Amino acid sequence: MKKAAKVSSYEYKNDYLYIVIRQAPELGPQTYLFCCGINTTRFDPICWGKAGICSNPAFKGLQQMRADVSGFALKKNFLTTPYEGNDCGPMTPRGDGWYRESMLVAKASPANVKEALEFSVVDLVKTVLYVCAPEAKMPAKLPNPPAMQKWLDSYNVKNYIAAAPPPIARARDQK
Repeated sequence: MKKAAKVSSYEYKNDYLYIVIRQAPELGPQTYLFCCGINTTRFDPICWGKAGICSNPAFKGLQQMRADVSGFALKKNFLTTPYEGNDCGPMTPRGDGWYRESMLVAKASPANVKEALEFSVVDLVKTVLYVCAPEAKMPAKLPNPPAMQKWLDSYNVKNYIAAAPPPIARARDQK
């Protein structure tokens, strides 16, 4: 019987977002599966009505974060590559409202992965709040996941649907 290898996992999860970077020895040495997601429904009280039609800042923020992490990796001498597998399911939150992405991180040390995790969380939150709550200033030190959730909750708008600007419509459709 083959002895199971220890697999390292670096995680940041709350009700708004998750980033899990799990070692994937089956895919190669120094290879990690990067799983990330954002709960667009949870961000609605912060973002509703603050971007154009068909533009969800949380959704777009996750896509931008993936690109930013790839740039970060290049600067730190490791790589990211697209990944179409479905191996993230068992380690990610369930339920409606989640938009998910994944990629591989290769040629990375555990120190690189820890840095990438922190960079990812900060980049994602800053990118979304740039549009949704431009007055927000990220804490100097990355809060733990529950504290980040509480901090994000502080930007929720009560009755956000009623408080949002009216939808854009053509004059002829208003008759």
